[in-house]
Amino acid sequence: MGPRILILARGYLGSHMSAPGIRATAQARVLAEHVPGAQVTLAGPNEDAEQPADGAYRVTRWSARNLLQLAASHDIIISSMLPPHIAVFYPWKRYVVDLFSQYAMEWMEVGMQHYEGRHRDAWAERTRAVLGMQLTLADFILTCNERQRDSYIGMMTSLGLISPRVYEADPTLRRYIDSAPHGIRPELPVPGKRVLRGVRPGFGETDRIILWNGGIIQWYDPATLIEALRLLGRDDIKLLFLGAAYPGIKELGKGVRFQDAKAIAARNGQLNRTIFFEEGWVSHEEAKQYVLEADISACTYFDNMETRYSHRTRFVDLIWGELPFICTHGDVLAEEVAQEGWGLVVPEGDAPALARAIEKLLDDREFHARCKANLAAARPRLQWSATMQPLIRFCREEGEPVSPKWERVPGLAQRLAVYTARRAVFNRYDAALKRRSERREAAEKKERLRQERLARLGAGSAAK
Repeated sequence: MGPRILILARGYLGSHMSAPGIRATAQARVLAEHVPGAQVTLAGPNEDAEQPADGAYRVTRWSARNLLQLAASHDIIISSMLPPHIAVFYPWKRYVVDLFSQYAMEWMEVGMQHYEGRHRDAWAERTRAVLGMQLTLADFILTCNERQRDSYIGMMTSLGLISPRVYEADPTLRRYIDSAPHGIRPELPVPGKRVLRGVRPGFGETDRIILWNGGIIQWYDPATLIEALRLLGRDDIKLLFLGAAYPGIKELGKGVRFQDAKAIAARNGQLNRTIFFEEGWVSHEEAKQYVLEADISACTYFDNMETRYSHRTRFVDLIWGELPFICTHGDVLAEEVAQEGWGLVVPEGDAPALARAIEKLLDDREFHARCKANLAAARPRLQWSATMQPLIRFCREEGEPVSPKWERVPGLAQRLAVYTARRAVFNRYDAALKRRSERREAAEKKERLRQERLARLGAGSAAK
């Protein structure tokens, strides 16, 4: 009998998944197939996720009520954010934290959009506390690329987790923290029914289609792409922003960037003429048809620390679909685009350069074909069974982790306490913000009703 493995997905599972749900589902499949005798349970926050047709693993819902029961009945627990409650099983369970984003930088960006002043400071302190707790609890850590791995090794060193004993056991640290990039769909890209040309209003049979594959959140720069299309002034080029509100992630809804992008397109006269927006979230299955029907893809963002450590998972479907794409300088995948010849890379905020890149990729058929061939060549090394080899290896191994559990106990106790305190402080600010918002809404409603009453009185007087 193999290990009992529990994967706690932090994103929605099922038809409408974003990167966290897609990655957790792929991990369940890979571990069920490649770890001998493994009994895999995939648990998500939503109730409507279906069981896999072949029964390779079990799907269930997890919540605060059943979390401890789920954890108690498994040997290995995997999550992108391990809930602090499961630390009660620390001596007996093996924990994997899947840090496929550099959350310190990503959450800094989230904090800049959603919070101000001391509330933002409390958010940053909570972020540091939760990451410290995650790194200390984990027996094995995954990242999505080598830059992320280096940054987390730095954090682990500052937390005292890379002790002489750990280094002696594994000078490479690969058995403690390793890279596992986001993989691609296992099936081959075979075009199906059309979803745009001749189907969606505004998309003609001969139109050239650019796909923005994913949502529009604070670290993205759709304005530069919209301006590039305005500079080109071509009615035969249509741009579709494929995602809006992320499923199950309230912080990543239709925020400022999304609303600004629509406003710019409307002001330019491009909205629903050459630029289109999906208001919801296209299902994981349907999304591939958009990728296969588009001519190219484009994604522009800011060259900041979030970008430096990111791994743009939205690019993975483009690689799978052999769809040449344009992106901004600064991240790991942008370097691969340039080195591997998957498309073109442009400077941040440079609309003229982006416009030239769009015309090059759309109109130079020979260059476009070379990019497609290069993307096809990358497919074997990006299969989930290949990218998840470090996780497969860990789940197959038996024995003590590289970092002894007893060595981490004092730090874990301290960091659990710090996280609990930081979360309480942040929640107080959150509650105060909610009360202020409710009072403001009540005052606005009261004023609106007063104005409506005055308007009715004025209309009555005029009638007399």
